[in-house]
Amino acid sequence: MATAPLRWGIMGTGNIARKFAQGLGQGNARLELVAVGSRHADSAAAFAREFGPHVRAHASYQALLEDDQVEVVYVSLLNHLHAEWSVKALARGKHVLCEKPATMTARELEGVLATARANRVFFMEGFLYRCHPRWARLRELIADGAIGTLRLLQASFCFDGGGRADGRLLTLAYGGGALMDVGCYPISWLRWMAGAEPVATSCSAHIGETGVDEWSGGQLLFPDGVLGSFVASIRVAAPPGAALHGSRGWIEVTEPYRCTPGSSAFIVHPQDGPPRTVVVEDDGTTRYTREALEVADHIADLQSPVMTWADSLGQARTLDALRHQAGVRWPGEPEE
Repeated sequence: MATAPLRWGIMGTGNIARKFAQGLGQGNARLELVAVGSRHADSAAAFAREFGPHVRAHASYQALLEDDQVEVVYVSLLNHLHAEWSVKALARGKHVLCEKPATMTARELEGVLATARANRVFFMEGFLYRCHPRWARLRELIADGAIGTLRLLQASFCFDGGGRADGRLLTLAYGGGALMDVGCYPISWLRWMAGAEPVATSCSAHIGETGVDEWSGGQLLFPDGVLGSFVASIRVAAPPGAALHGSRGWIEVTEPYRCTPGSSAFIVHPQDGPPRTVVVEDDGTTRYTREALEVADHIADLQSPVMTWADSLGQARTLDALRHQAGVRWPGEPEE
């Protein structure tokens, strides 16, 4: 007997919202886009026309939440709006996939998770890379001792987003800055590969004229002495990269966040032998389709095993610590 598709509503009409809508429309019978909500009627209508005659356009975010046909909401808004609209969606009994970072602070996330728990609805922070099978394979390699005992981790994500002081990347009130926009990826990756929360953190940054970190870097010290380092930037272009170093070799991660179909996944460099490339089978499913299917697979569990509530909370607490060490505080955020 066929299962009815999971009915999605998208909150926001920006670039990432469009990519997610394309992922929903890739022909998987388990997923269906039924509505979109925007602050502007024209934007919602244009988005709906682009993605099919049955997609309803709502001229406000609240109207999207009042659409009874919407089962799960993808929150694709600026960072400072994530907590507010996730809570409102969850309180109405809607499941939520919220674009990363889940919230501006750990305290905000605690409120989001309390609402999800009270209403027994699904919530997941949208880290796309977590939904690809290559990461389960990498964790297997580590657990199997392919490079011995894990000792050092490195990860980076840098790009030059330009210098518009009024844009989201450089606006403090929007939750801009390198740590929140792209640094959250290597930080999430380091924590996941280490399999633990850091016991100590340090972070330094260049703070620009608008008060956000334009480039930053730091370290996470994990239990058993495992040390992770990261760099992130929204004003310096550099290729992304990641590596794991152990007592008997190291693993080069050739594409840590995009997971392009057909690309090699890892190159294992054992201390006592030639390097070998590990390719993880990929059926060509897009990152956004995989993410939506991850939600569909675990709706009844209320959270996904690749991005649990505890994991998101650990991420938020780590980001808070690093951000404060870098000298970045949100408008009105109290000193601790």
